[in-house]
Amino acid sequence: MTRSNALIYVRVSRYTAQDEGHKVSPETQVDKCSALPAVHGLRTELFQDLDYSGKNTKRPGFIALLERARRGDVAIVACYSVSRLSRSVADLYETLQQFQDLGIGFVSASEPIETTTPMGRAFLGILAVLAQLEREQTSQRVADALAFKRNQGKLLGTLPAGYRRAEDGSIVIDEAAGQIVRTIFEDYATGAYSFRTLAQRLNIGGLKPIAVRGGNGAKPAPLWSGDVLKEILARPAYAGMVEIADGLRAGEQPAIVSLELFRRCEDIRRRHRPGLGGPVRARRHRESPFALIPLLRCADCGAPMRGVAGKHRTKPYRYYVCSDRRRYGTCSAPLAHVDAIEAELVTWLATCHPDDQVEAAARAVLERGLRQRRTAPSEFDERRTTKALTTRLERTTELYRWGHIGKDDYQRERAAIEAELAQLQGQPAVPSVRQFSARITDLVAAWEDATPDQRSRLASSILSEIQVKDRTIIAVRPRPGWAPYFEELLRGVAFLERETSLELATSTLATLRSTN
Repeated sequence: MTRSNALIYVRVSRYTAQDEGHKVSPETQVDKCSALPAVHGLRTELFQDLDYSGKNTKRPGFIALLERARRGDVAIVACYSVSRLSRSVADLYETLQQFQDLGIGFVSASEPIETTTPMGRAFLGILAVLAQLEREQTSQRVADALAFKRNQGKLLGTLPAGYRRAEDGSIVIDEAAGQIVRTIFEDYATGAYSFRTLAQRLNIGGLKPIAVRGGNGAKPAPLWSGDVLKEILARPAYAGMVEIADGLRAGEQPAIVSLELFRRCEDIRRRHRPGLGGPVRARRHRESPFALIPLLRCADCGAPMRGVAGKHRTKPYRYYVCSDRRRYGTCSAPLAHVDAIEAELVTWLATCHPDDQVEAAARAVLERGLRQRRTAPSEFDERRTTKALTTRLERTTELYRWGHIGKDDYQRERAAIEAELAQLQGQPAVPSVRQFSARITDLVAAWEDATPDQRSRLASSILSEIQVKDRTIIAVRPRPGWAPYFEELLRGVAFLERETSLELATSTLATLRSTN
């Protein structure tokens, strides 16, 4: 294949009009690279990352460049300097090794680099070390400058909720939001609330959240949560202080709450944290006693369900509860007993065999689940991983057709990818209806003696979501690899003898492609 393309890569970290004369502009980088003799006569494609640092390779333009280079028709990659490509020695060498394996050359517009000779590679290594040193020194200078400003009492970053900038640039209190902050500190200082119960009290009282998290301009959350309150109560800025390396010092912002009130809330927070000023709680067992937590969702509000365990007098109890009810108090869905929900699931699975009629109630549950358009997070992750593996298989096939890899390497790589796909789908590598049915039979038989962790893996290998309403399972969604099996059950066709393994494998692959 004729290699007639040249890729030009441009990277600038936070370039503005004020940087003219101090940094090399993107336009200048493109012009310098286009004028290189190695690029002359080739069809050029531009890839750029503006306002990205070179400390790592997690840059969209750089990732797109590598994807384009793997197509096989690229002759050379050009950039203004090796520091534009990467400021990490390890990342730079890994990238150049990929170019070498693909038969692609690399040139720089500002350094005489020739990667085909030992001297050129040595010179490239020296430049990479210097680029990494410059990045680390810049990072250290920025950290020192920020530390100096904090020591001067400057409040850095996005202003916390409750403050705003005046016209002269000074920090003043936003009285409406500031009053809410005072209420939070005063209520928590009574010691009568945890983060969660205080959030429920604020939500029930109709108090709207004010905290904008992350500093990205996003709107506040619709409801208070324990995590947001924890973040507010831990900010010394509300007491007019700034946190420095040696502790706290007076800041430039006025105080919304007194330092004494902030200290009192801090003491309560410490007492509630295990091992920090309060009683050391026993370490939780790593295995959760709630097998269906990854799958359960509340049918009333769509929120995931959590597990609650404890003792009433001397009798232990375990329940599944809607997370919105527990965190915010906004959902009225009742608690569902763990044993009852799991027994109902196993009873339902026991009816799912192609040689028997699916009971009407079980059929309704399945039909309702398959009609759902909402995608569960676990199913979304599975689809994304499946798509990545499918793309990798297609790329490997293309490399074999182009002659870049041998037949043995191709077959070995293809077998490995297909094995990963089979494991991801939670089914045998060559699925058949009998194998699907046997999997369910084995699950039902093993459930009683399985641990909660084993039960979780068994259920998650077949289903991606279970919806609960009024303590009853009302809908289930099978994983994509199991969808054809359950769809056949709904059609009520006796297909054990007529459907071969190859036909089911083909229908399964078609279903996965349509979902992706």
